[in-house]
Amino acid sequence: MTSRFAPRLLVAAVLATALATPALAQQAGDWLFRIGGGYIATDTSNDELVFEGITLNDFRADVDDGISLVFNFSYFLSPHWAVELLAAAPFKHDIDGQGALAGLGKLGDTYHLPPTLSLQYHFAPGAKFRPYVGAGLNYTLFFNDDLRQSTHEGIVATANAALGTNFAGGSSSLDIDDSLGAAFQVGIDMAITDKWFTNLDLRYIFIDADADIQTTTFDPDGAPTVFNSNFDLSIDPWVLSWTVGFKF
Repeated sequence: MTSRFAPRLLVAAVLATALATPALAQQAGDWLFRIGGGYIATDTSNDELVFEGITLNDFRADVDDGISLVFNFSYFLSPHWAVELLAAAPFKHDIDGQGALAGLGKLGDTYHLPPTLSLQYHFAPGAKFRPYVGAGLNYTLFFNDDLRQSTHEGIVATANAALGTNFAGGSSSLDIDDSLGAAFQVGIDMAITDKWFTNLDLRYIFIDADADIQTTTFDPDGAPTVFNSNFDLSIDPWVLSWTVGFKF
């Protein structure tokens, strides 16, 4: 699902929270911990479904947005430079059919964890409002991938129509590969006290994952047949988070 409003929302939220507050100085050896809510706005594009080596025209899928708890640690190497590790509770995403698959509605769902290691540059470590930028690597771990029974039935019906067969029954499984990609961020820490602060952060993460579907079904004599399908999903989400932080 494409979201173009995320950068505007970050700017508006920063302006809305611009309060005169004490400064929180940062220096080498400081640790910052942040925790709050994260919203993933996916920007999905994908190749068409490949069924047994044959590309099916306009058979596509879309990964929905997700919300979860996020938290991170930053360690300052100097007043301006820090290393940050982002973690989160699992995000859940519905996978919906598009194009020729739109009639099936929801195809299935998946969960993912998005650990991201970034190097940050903080522009004003002693100011009340401390903007920063960062870049690093994201490792996206997908798990609990699941397909609906209606999706399995659609795959079997497609096979029967293409092959002139009469397969029925069985089940399909979904396996989405993990992804390693670049991540970029811009954010701002806003002091509340000498120790406490609030944070707004916007990231863009490159997530490219193979989604493999294995379908087992049966011919009229009960003999099993296995079909393999594949999507190449480019999810590439904006990740917007609003957190509360503490320096120690």
